[in-house]
Amino acid sequence: MPALLCAGALALTGCTTGGDGAQAGTDTIRGAWIEDPTTFDPALTQTTDDYRAVRLAYDTLVRRDLDGEFIPGLAESWEVAADEVTLTITEGRTCADGTEITPAVVADSLAYLADPATNSLHTSGVFGGGEATVTADEAAGTVTIALGEPHSEVLPGLSIPQAGIICPAGLDDLDGLAAGTVEGAFSGPYVLTESRTGVNYRFALREDYDAWTEYSEPLPGTPAATLEFAVGAEDAVANQLLTGEIDVAPIEAEELGRFEGDDSYTFTTAVTGEYYVMFNHREGSPFEDEELRRAAAHLIDRDALREIVDPEGSLIATLGDENMQCANTDESLLLEQDMDAAAEVLDGVSVDVLGSHAIGPNGAATIYLQEQLRAAGAEVELRNTDVGSWVSQIYDEPDTWDVTVYATVNNLGTISWGLTTVIGAPYGDGGRNLTHSDNPEAAEAAEAALTAASEEEMCGHWETAQRAALDAVDFIPLSTVTQSIVGRDGFSVATPGGREDATTLRVLD
Repeated sequence: MPALLCAGALALTGCTTGGDGAQAGTDTIRGAWIEDPTTFDPALTQTTDDYRAVRLAYDTLVRRDLDGEFIPGLAESWEVAADEVTLTITEGRTCADGTEITPAVVADSLAYLADPATNSLHTSGVFGGGEATVTADEAAGTVTIALGEPHSEVLPGLSIPQAGIICPAGLDDLDGLAAGTVEGAFSGPYVLTESRTGVNYRFALREDYDAWTEYSEPLPGTPAATLEFAVGAEDAVANQLLTGEIDVAPIEAEELGRFEGDDSYTFTTAVTGEYYVMFNHREGSPFEDEELRRAAAHLIDRDALREIVDPEGSLIATLGDENMQCANTDESLLLEQDMDAAAEVLDGVSVDVLGSHAIGPNGAATIYLQEQLRAAGAEVELRNTDVGSWVSQIYDEPDTWDVTVYATVNNLGTISWGLTTVIGAPYGDGGRNLTHSDNPEAAEAAEAALTAASEEEMCGHWETAQRAALDAVDFIPLSTVTQSIVGRDGFSVATPGGREDATTLRVLD
């Protein structure tokens, strides 16, 4: 069973105005969103804390603009074909030890990520299912990625922190790279200067760094010379914000009320994934039958369930949000609530509902499913468990459940990441499909989308895949998974494409 990764996210979408304000002349931002990374090697990252740390320390070839479009990072331009990507590397960029970031440096880092021996969780997300070959052309200033199999999502993959470019000093000392002790490994704006497990992490701005991403709208303020991240209990973060000990931090939903009505604090949200109703399509489950899945969909008031799982989230019409390439936004493809129609089909049907205490307060999401199914006459058994047991049963014990409310952690920010959990090859047979659904039209369209030669062709196939999956009620999309952030006056951070990016943290003038 794959490890369940934590789903929190850092984000602010504008200037914060809170507390006593930034101390005049400060060049430091104090936060509370990095809790003991497991590694500083981008290729080996596993948790949200890992992703946040490596985003600060390593630049990527491609970045996302504020609206989610792809813009230059270490690559100034690119040419994309179905099975090959060629990127022109920006001249003049350097590592923290002064080493020039040449095509060869980039190629060596990508080859490390692509190497099966590295055993990275992110290789297939970046390069697809085949084995990639990376070559540098120093004369032309380019890097070419030849894909073992066509894969249309290389650009999204190259934009994630896990694909950060590791400089030669890091590849020469993999143990030091993982520990964060090789300053010359860093290609990004910040270097790790202090790392004390359970206490704090400090990053210092490189004095020679001038490679900031050029967003379509310039960011306000000045990059902090120092980023200080304190490690502490989650229940203490709100107090630290209220007393001015920290400047900006994610806050748990139950703590937000302490700041509401106080104009000196600003709230915002960032998208980290998607909530949806997941059906088990295996033989013997009632939801192998499309008619029963349609009846279950008629039971659900999606907005009411959104309020339960994440009041800050937005309703979605697919397994992705509106900022994603090719995302369906046509809600007419979804079934409306109709309790009478549901009862005609579900009366007397036995349903095993599996849930997690973490999805809605005390497992309220699946309690809602239980109540709605019982109202339609179904015979329901509900088991709400801890997160680990819940995930273990979904992945490894498919005979023990029929329906659940699930959540993705969508690091790639693509439709495929969520949709392939409900269509295509099953988990255990080389795929990611946890439902064991049988929808050839959706599966074939998804495969075609991932091997498309152009964005237009890709989106056409994704439209077919989403429509086919929604028509068969293979799943029920609910809402975005979000993280609420509270910030004090004098600090800002942007959320490119609605996602977190700590390199946008700024001290306002």
